[in-house]
Amino acid sequence: MSASFITTVTGEIRAEELGPTLAHEHLYCDLSVDSGKADNRVANVELITDELACFRKAGGHSIVEVTPVGVGRNAGKLREISAASGAQIVSGIAFYDERTYPDWVHRARADEIADYFVSEIEEGTDGVRAGLIGELLSHNSPRANPRSYRLREAERRVFAAAAKAQRRTGVAISTHAALGRAGHAQLDALERSGANLARVIIGHCDAHAHEDIEQDLAYYLPILKRGAYCQFDLIGWSELASDEARSTRIAALARMGFAKKITLATDTCRLSQLHRNGGRGFDYLWTSFLPLLRARGVTEAQIHAMLVEAPRTVLARS
Repeated sequence: MSASFITTVTGEIRAEELGPTLAHEHLYCDLSVDSGKADNRVANVELITDELACFRKAGGHSIVEVTPVGVGRNAGKLREISAASGAQIVSGIAFYDERTYPDWVHRARADEIADYFVSEIEEGTDGVRAGLIGELLSHNSPRANPRSYRLREAERRVFAAAAKAQRRTGVAISTHAALGRAGHAQLDALERSGANLARVIIGHCDAHAHEDIEQDLAYYLPILKRGAYCQFDLIGWSELASDEARSTRIAALARMGFAKKITLATDTCRLSQLHRNGGRGFDYLWTSFLPLLRARGVTEAQIHAMLVEAPRTVLARS
């Protein structure tokens, strides 16, 4: 394609075809290998296809699926889900926690890991190509302190590999920077290896919410001012922060002019979160969270920027 395109699990689409997008989800995963909880084993194509009907009805069009290697990533199953549901799916390629790295990754140099990422982006598995690198993980930390957070040696190699692969392919990088607020350290690691920070999404920015909003803005603003995106992708995770707090912080950033640098999602990865099991479902953003944003003065143009323009801009290549 000569125009800007995005790689989905069923092939390339024109960037303008992406539409409203959940930017960080799990449709086929087995995070139970890390959590030990059967609730984290989501591996039923028919079930997820049915769940996505509500997402489509609510107004959703595309999903960025970021299940890493080692915790159930299966590109072929994502293609089946996309074909059956009508949802466009962009698949990420990355590794999860050090404990779930394939053996070869522990021994590999950054250049070798980068070669693997590039192969998945340019050739794929079973004909399914990755459309971005992610979710690229560094460890959780019990304290929300971006000043003291440091990546571990193995994580630094994988982040260096992601930067090298991005330079060769032009894809976006989406990270896991949850408990501990790793985003600043992740950007430092990527920048040292030559990554284009304007194509980096720092994930899980909403894992913490302090009583004083200024503490949270002090985390978000350096990320945004370096050109990267802030992703609020734990919408609905009340055990980490309230959606009221999330909406207040997003509204504040939107008023500052950053709506086009914010992406949104619900990080659904549990059976208990699905409608069939009494959960909120993939349509929760539309049914419950967008009304909170509107109530806080976020305009339809700003919502469109977060749901459509931001993911389209960061994912598109030419």
